[in-house]
Amino acid sequence: MAFLALVTALARPQQIFYESDVTVKARDIIVAVDKSGSMSSPITGPLPRSVVGETDLDRDWPGKPPKVGEKPADTFRGQEMHSRLEVAQAAVLDFVRNRHVAKAGDRIGIMVFDDTPVWSWPLTHDLKMIYRKVRFVDEGTGGGTNFGNYPPGPFDKAAEHFDELGKAQSRVFIMVTDGENSLSPAAWSRITDIIEKYNMRFYVIGVGETMARGYPDIMRLSESVGGHVFAAETAQDMQRIFTSIDELERSNISTYGAQKRKELFMPFALAALIALFLALGVQALVHNE
Repeated sequence: MAFLALVTALARPQQIFYESDVTVKARDIIVAVDKSGSMSSPITGPLPRSVVGETDLDRDWPGKPPKVGEKPADTFRGQEMHSRLEVAQAAVLDFVRNRHVAKAGDRIGIMVFDDTPVWSWPLTHDLKMIYRKVRFVDEGTGGGTNFGNYPPGPFDKAAEHFDELGKAQSRVFIMVTDGENSLSPAAWSRITDIIEKYNMRFYVIGVGETMARGYPDIMRLSESVGGHVFAAETAQDMQRIFTSIDELERSNISTYGAQKRKELFMPFALAALIALFLALGVQALVHNE
């Protein structure tokens, strides 16, 4: 009996079952973070205060390993100094926290760009993964900024991704940038056509003095297609972007079922051990008698 139970346990019997497809209401949101060289410029003052506050995303975050020779935050006349990219990162982290707490079912994808766009992570419901990817967007800056004068730019990549993997009718493209790149008339026309063709809502989260005091092309572009511009350093503006997205219609999205297996070997392994101990006990009693 012990032998049979042991053989059965070693065979690792499994129960196979299937999770059915689930339909949820959600939006598809792509966030593009500018990592060009100008994003390393300093901003005086503390990082933007979180509108959302601490969530389990923060509590589950294991932290980044310390860098060799890492220096403490710079200061200027007793005030903290952070790069534009660090301010952008803080804004995007708070955005992900908000989507997580709202439990809206939204899918988020993360892209970084300078001369060329690069995907950090595609559209997904796994906001814990998105949060962790955003935690690393401040790792260095690149070259110049290319909004789309030389395709493919971030708009091209976002449109391609929406076309391939997008499931929701509400498609939101958020660019976090200091705005330091002009758009040629040809690029302006081409990007406008992309936004309209793929039915994208285009929002800008501005970082730094150019966005705060000037009227750069990317700001004008967003407003020309019915989008909005928000300031990363302002808590009220961050709350506005949360509200604006909450007002967008959510679409039915099917998440496909998966095959799962449940291991059943443990009861047989325990039965084999019990039978073995019983046999040894009986053998010992017989030997003593």
